[in-house]
Amino acid sequence: QTLPHIHFQMSHEAGGDEMALRRRHPPTAAALEDEDLLGEILLRVTPLPSSLLRASLVSKLWGGVATAPSFRRRFVAHHRRPPVLGFFKKGDGELVFTPILNPPDRIPRARFSLRPGGDDEDFSGQFNSWVLLGCRHGRVLIVIRFWPMLLVFHPVSGDCRSVDIPSDFLQCVRDFSGAVLCAAGDDQGHVHGDCHSCPFKVVLVGTREKQDLTVAWVYSSETGMWGDQVSTTQPCAGLVYHLPGMVNRLPCTLVGNVLYWLLHGSDNGILEFDLDSQRLALIERPSSAGINRGNSRIIRLEDGSVGLAVFLYPTFNMWKRKVSSQGVASWARHKIIDIHKIIGLPRRIKTGKGAIVGYSEDANAVFISVSGYLQYYAFIVQLESMQSRKLNQIFFENSYHLFADFYTAGTVPAIEPTQQQSIVPAIEPPQLQGGRMIQLISRIFVCTRVAVESLVV
Repeated sequence: QTLPHIHFQMSHEAGGDEMALRRRHPPTAAALEDEDLLGEILLRVTPLPSSLLRASLVSKLWGGVATAPSFRRRFVAHHRRPPVLGFFKKGDGELVFTPILNPPDRIPRARFSLRPGGDDEDFSGQFNSWVLLGCRHGRVLIVIRFWPMLLVFHPVSGDCRSVDIPSDFLQCVRDFSGAVLCAAGDDQGHVHGDCHSCPFKVVLVGTREKQDLTVAWVYSSETGMWGDQVSTTQPCAGLVYHLPGMVNRLPCTLVGNVLYWLLHGSDNGILEFDLDSQRLALIERPSSAGINRGNSRIIRLEDGSVGLAVFLYPTFNMWKRKVSSQGVASWARHKIIDIHKIIGLPRRIKTGKGAIVGYSEDANAVFISVSGYLQYYAFIVQLESMQSRKLNQIFFENSYHLFADFYTAGTVPAIEPTQQQSIVPAIEPPQLQGGRMIQLISRIFVCTRVAVESLVV
């Protein structure tokens, strides 16, 4: 039987009542000493940064179960979707991480932030000429246009690797976009969001000078080499901004093993790059009016197909792309949702402007913002359940990069950084000593008793 998520936010009941519960349910206490049963309980703990850490502090047995590598693999496979820990944006010469979780799961901003040029002021001007291209599978992709080169940053470990951009690519394109992704595929039983030591791939796409054809290259960290050039057979407009030297900051979306870029040029199409077949092509988007780069985002639907989310206040629309047995593709409306039913927005806002400012296919969640008369609201919405949570943020752009990861506070994978970063301590474990430790164990007992009895039944 599937159990509800167990939170370690305990009630403030008197200790005497809890001890009475223990006396009335001795089999439950014994069950908590069963390592296999305890593992089944901890599997259902919410995958937040402090959850397993706090569970490991209960006792030696709990600590042994919660920190075992085999349990970690089961835990990740059970939840499959990592939580959104925060988002990245470019600040004053710094890649800025903004946390969105509440304490004790809130990660300090400095823990995941990065200065691509280090702290040396002599290089601040050169290294400030960089753009954040994407964030996926626990890694962040940055292009430094002055050199030019790419940085692949792993915030959890602090590992930061440089990747040279092919000279042939630079010579034939006027501007480009890119993506980073884990090299392990979904069909291999791998769960993204815990890719701490997996090899990765980098994809660059750019528009050729004069011809307007789009080309792509793929880099593999396993070989340390770029693959052969792939090209479209027809002109492709709208991949990048029309301003000289400005890279398109709207990130792409990964669905299966295919990358999609929403174009906003004259054709208003979608660029599709199949990593398996190495095919680069243009496909049509829904012909509905009102779709623009601020209110739409390519998404992955619950059945694994390609979708398009469009926020036309006060409705949140989802489209689905279907391909017939004859290979004919078309778009159909998948869902139409009244935004007031999923977010806590005052009904007095009769008119407003909606925007989708970020998306993570790892967590299948979007950031949305609503602006009314001198009022701004921001929410994170999980697209399958359509559950939302209000954020204390104001978003002025539409290219924020959500960071989702199965991060456990106080732990860092054994990856040696290739470039020195500022090391900031992870979340400090709660100071539990003496009576406070006993009190926590008692409160955990109350919450897990119901779960144990349901599992036994």
